[in-house]
Amino acid sequence: MKLLFSATNALNKWLKADFERLPHEEGKRIGVNPLVTDNKVLSWQVHIIDNSYKSIEKTIVATEAYSRFTLFIAVSVPFTVEELSQRLAMEWQIVFAETLENQRIMNRSDLAYLLSNIEQLGFMANKVEIQWVKNTDLSINGHIVDSGLWVEHTLRDKKTPYLTPDLALDLAIYLNTKPKKKNKPKETFIAVERLLAYFQQRISTVNFNEH
Repeated sequence: MKLLFSATNALNKWLKADFERLPHEEGKRIGVNPLVTDNKVLSWQVHIIDNSYKSIEKTIVATEAYSRFTLFIAVSVPFTVEELSQRLAMEWQIVFAETLENQRIMNRSDLAYLLSNIEQLGFMANKVEIQWVKNTDLSINGHIVDSGLWVEHTLRDKKTPYLTPDLALDLAIYLNTKPKKKNKPKETFIAVERLLAYFQQRISTVNFNEH
């Protein structure tokens, strides 16, 4: 398994990176290709927003391609690509687990078993294969824009210049447990339930005794 992080132009510039473009089909637009999560890759669209006009305080928004599961990372100092890679590799599992437990979708013993199996799929944070590309999936971009508006609303409501870890987690849990809509194909779903179903399906097809 591999984590694919797709950086928007804004994030690519902020990281001072020079990621390669996501490969695209001939005749398709460059830089705006669909991301795919499948049996080999868990893909994320990753963007960065200013908390206010030209603010030092910023928020990284990462949204998983299949489930639209979203997380937030507050930043006030530059990250290297390696630092952000490891932070994202850990953060999505933390937010996923906290959401499942907070919503009582799983008890702690079942959750621990699930996370252990996810690690066995190849997602241990310090060992997982990570690839960065420069690309903006337009079908995910709308969800990221909406998430950015929620960040702005939260900051104004709490009268704070940045998301504390608790605020970031609370906002992620809230958004990941509310219905989301997808146009192609047209459907409504809950992000955390969809991501859980993805991993349950993946785990059911793997014989861990062979690993």
